[in-house]
Amino acid sequence: MNQKRLNRNITGTQVKDATESIMQQGRDSFLSYRFEVMDDDNIYSVSFDGGLSENESKELLAALRTCLYENMANCIQTYLEQHNIAYSNFISSKMPLEHNKVMELAELLLHSDRCSAFDSYFENADIYYLIVDHQKWVAENCCQGCYFAVKKTLAESESSCKCNIIGQTFNYNEINGDENGHFTIRESRDKEALYNIAVSANEPVLPAFGCVDMLGILLNIDSIQTVEQIEKIAVK
Repeated sequence: MNQKRLNRNITGTQVKDATESIMQQGRDSFLSYRFEVMDDDNIYSVSFDGGLSENESKELLAALRTCLYENMANCIQTYLEQHNIAYSNFISSKMPLEHNKVMELAELLLHSDRCSAFDSYFENADIYYLIVDHQKWVAENCCQGCYFAVKKTLAESESSCKCNIIGQTFNYNEINGDENGHFTIRESRDKEALYNIAVSANEPVLPAFGCVDMLGILLNIDSIQTVEQIEKIAVK
């Protein structure tokens, strides 16, 4: 698969926000952050340079649970300013989502053996958070889609990345009610090699329809090890 082409077709061109903040001094080590949400029709992206602690990152993700996806940029910028967190190069965008491309990305996340395979898509962001909550009727009685939560951070050595991935692809037949799919909990080990912690083949873990708490999954992605944990956190 051509990674660069996939990256262009999914994310498109972003527009830079003119607002930049240098409100807080004393945080010399800025990292590049990228937050991305893909729903049924659109891709919402926010990127900036900043110096958030691990706790601040979790608080920011928790704050996103209270807003609509389309309001993510305002929510993130408000959090940074209210907590006096220095940032610069704040960029936000909204782009149409292509079903075939997001399903290709899902296959990549499920089956690649190293998280460095995603670098061209992640645009080399130091810290990257992704949520995918996507369904599409691809035929009159057939729905296809995927759910994903991805967290990519720098490893302790900062010479490699650490990835956590929880995802599912699925197909649903409205006529007979049949569902099939592939669900995986994955994490990187041994200098970026990706391992499957839990796998459920053929029968989806997450429902094709209904309320699935993807931000809840993302907030807990470091500690989730079992299908039972996912069902308690995500399915409402």
